[in-house]
Amino acid sequence: MVVVGAMLFFGNRSSGGGEALAGKMAPPFSLASTSGSTVSLSDYRGENVLLYFSEGVGCDACFYQMVELEKNGGELRDAGITVLPIVMNPADQVRSEMTRFGITTPFLIDEGGAVSKEYGMLGKGMHADLPGHGLVFIDASGRIRWAKEYSSMYASTSEIMSAIRPYLS
Repeated sequence: MVVVGAMLFFGNRSSGGGEALAGKMAPPFSLASTSGSTVSLSDYRGENVLLYFSEGVGCDACFYQMVELEKNGGELRDAGITVLPIVMNPADQVRSEMTRFGITTPFLIDEGGAVSKEYGMLGKGMHADLPGHGLVFIDASGRIRWAKEYSSMYASTSEIMSAIRPYLS
């Protein structure tokens, strides 16, 4: 998904965010999914992955972002990118919102926020104990190549693709 780049671009937030991980191996994780399975980052070794951290339930903009990513899923798949949305809410609450917004991509449940914290995403939005609206691109070798916090709470798929295209192999 991502190829090593000389510089990574991160959002305008710099207090302990994901930028500290730029160029490093992505921290491993295994999380429960709204589909009932457990998903590990290692399941995607050799593939490009776009992690999407958000506030989750209670933030319609966060779910509209996922609608945007699904609507343009063909472009992402054609580029060899798998999107893994990550929230901290209970799975039943997330499934309810998925139904409300017509989203089919399973969300990963970061109960307690350990993964969000390890990726430097906690407190980047309006809540100190939740992720904001951040994206992290991990290349096929498992290295973090790009991350950005979108304080506007929205990024078009074309904007995201423009940012990560230089890192695609």
